[in-house]
Amino acid sequence: MLTMLGTGFGSYNMAMAAMSPCPLLHGSAVGEAIIVLSWLLFTGTLSYVKVMVGVILRDRSHSALVWCGAAAQMGSLVGSVTMFPLVNVYRLFKSGDFCNTQCPS
Repeated sequence: MLTMLGTGFGSYNMAMAAMSPCPLLHGSAVGEAIIVLSWLLFTGTLSYVKVMVGVILRDRSHSALVWCGAAAQMGSLVGSVTMFPLVNVYRLFKSGDFCNTQCPS
């Protein structure tokens, strides 16, 4: 349940990043608070799940914990291989232009 909740927060964060430089509620305190809370909850829930899986596997055996670490590294590899073309080839994410802060209405 916590994994699905954390994934939901991560999906919201990804959607806001894709809408950059003009995410939902751009320029409002509520929008900024929602994004900060979403990042905190995303990081907190998935970090908790990762630590608890490690604790459970540590109690099982040393090799289970090693395989858990290998799976975490494989997840990092898959994430980086997925994000690299989205950022550098397809230019899905753009930096904000601080000289021109006009968002389309």
